[in-house]
Amino acid sequence: MMTREQILEIDQYCQEHGISLQSYFDEHGIARHQYFIWKRKYRQQDEQASDSGTFVQLQPGGAFVPSRMSPAKTSGKAKAVNEASESYLTVEIRTTSGTVMRIQGSMTAAHLREIISAK
Repeated sequence: MMTREQILEIDQYCQEHGISLQSYFDEHGIARHQYFIWKRKYRQQDEQASDSGTFVQLQPGGAFVPSRMSPAKTSGKAKAVNEASESYLTVEIRTTSGTVMRIQGSMTAAHLREIISAK
């Protein structure tokens, strides 16, 4: 079993270091099929949850920010993720002291990253 965090960490590591997934799998002794089975499972969960809205609790000072699973690469040329595509979203932020802030409107992935990383 691979956790969502492990999948995302592998993706991030390969992207940051400019190496292929296969190189990472070979170096770390990970079965390629296990990675893609679990990535598909988490992506399907994300797609189902996107219809009803979700709650994600962010831990202060955490090194990892939860994110959706991107589609697994298939044979052929990979399609670029459209960072500029907007969706109408409602983001509600609750602090440990009970303060609540709600942000609504059309947002891109970059907007959400800014909201989540704001200190």
